[in-house]
Amino acid sequence: MKQQSGKSTALYYRVASKQTDSLLFDNQIEVLLCYANKQGLDSFTLYADVGKSGATLDRPALNELKTDIEAGRVGKLVVFNTSRIARNYILYGEFIEWAQTWGVEIISITDGTLTEPPNAEMATLFRSLLKGGARA
Repeated sequence: MKQQSGKSTALYYRVASKQTDSLLFDNQIEVLLCYANKQGLDSFTLYADVGKSGATLDRPALNELKTDIEAGRVGKLVVFNTSRIARNYILYGEFIEWAQTWGVEIISITDGTLTEPPNAEMATLFRSLLKGGARA
């Protein structure tokens, strides 16, 4: 998969337990790093929310990731599985929809899901509409 020019790949992981020696935490990191290695990524950014629930999208590392997406620094987001973003399907869907408006490709390794970014014109239009810009 080709990395978008000038944009980095974000690897995001979350565990609800504060125990960083948990098997899920270690497994997520290993799988994400293996993915980065297999894709030949020289650079990527890791975002980690440890001890944070997936019941909300308001988490420190996820908020930092969202800021980087809005700043145009992220072109691809890789997660271990969809529940790492949100436990609630509606919240997950909202996040995916929002990220796609910024042109971000999202890959969930274990769920086998892949979302392609919309074309640049549509992403610009969606962002404008979200900010209250262009009106139909």
